[in-house]
Amino acid sequence: MRTSTGRAVGSGEELLRRMAARRRRDNVVVVVLAVLAILGGGRAILGFFSTPPKGPSDDSTTVLVGHAQLAGSFARDFVAAYLGATAGQHDQLSRYLGDDQQLTLPATGQLVIDPSVAYIARDLSTGSLDIWAVTVSVRLAATNQGAAAATTSPSVTDRQYYRVAVSESGGLLRALSPPAVVQPPGQGADLALGYSMSCPTDSPVATVSSGFLTAFLTGTGDITRYVTPNSAIAALNPAPFTGVDTLSVKSDDSSCGRSSASARVQAMINPKGAAGAVPTLAYALTMIRNAGEWQVQTIDPVPLLRQPLAVVAGPGAPVPAAGTSSATATTTSSPTAQIPPATQN
Repeated sequence: MRTSTGRAVGSGEELLRRMAARRRRDNVVVVVLAVLAILGGGRAILGFFSTPPKGPSDDSTTVLVGHAQLAGSFARDFVAAYLGATAGQHDQLSRYLGDDQQLTLPATGQLVIDPSVAYIARDLSTGSLDIWAVTVSVRLAATNQGAAAATTSPSVTDRQYYRVAVSESGGLLRALSPPAVVQPPGQGADLALGYSMSCPTDSPVATVSSGFLTAFLTGTGDITRYVTPNSAIAALNPAPFTGVDTLSVKSDDSSCGRSSASARVQAMINPKGAAGAVPTLAYALTMIRNAGEWQVQTIDPVPLLRQPLAVVAGPGAPVPAAGTSSATATTTSSPTAQIPPATQN
């Protein structure tokens, strides 16, 4: 009996201890929830318990790009087929467009030259269905008709732009309506470059830039002398040019390499090919002083831009005063219009 009573008493005390511990844990949870409610409201409480949303990934971006390319190629083929179709060829368009569209096709079709996708944007996405707005550029020529036309070169128009709405779901595509002629892309703004100093031909960065581009484009000289060991830059093979004349070298380094350890450089060159001169080319280079010698570290894909970004011509540029030419206006104390930094909405 004593043994049985002792176990009963021990079990009761253990139960009380567990209840007290549970009460303490509940109190802690209540306090945490109260703090979250004060700091962030109900959304913070739900976020405390829910799994964070999955962010964008490389896989999702690749899939989106693939769908965009699919819609773009479909729109390009549709515009070419549509503009080249003639009366009685409605059935040839049925693979692109529904039969319920009221179409009038001409007796003579047009020859579509070099169709290409100029712009594409996803306008709507719901579930597995995406709606893409695709702009296709083409050049047109009248189709040769008869023996007389066969001896005459067709008249080719300037580029025209046609916009098409395309639906895509699971790789299945359909044009929502016939194409519409739209304006070509507008002229953008000219941005100020960040090369503030014109460097003389005997300056360190100008000398190395000239030697590097000669070796890079003509295959003459030892290019390893002009590039850093880890640059992975090699001379073009086969060499596209037979000679290079350096037109100008500009740098963000005011000493043009005489006293600095690194520089961003833009070299303007006039290459010479087997058939003669070719248009001027520009190379943006990042250069460093390595063991006392200037070398090219990278060929930059984008030239150095002035910071903050500034417009020197085009939309957003300063408006010249009345009676002042645009060339004169650029010599004023405020020749550029700054582009404000992007902000989050």
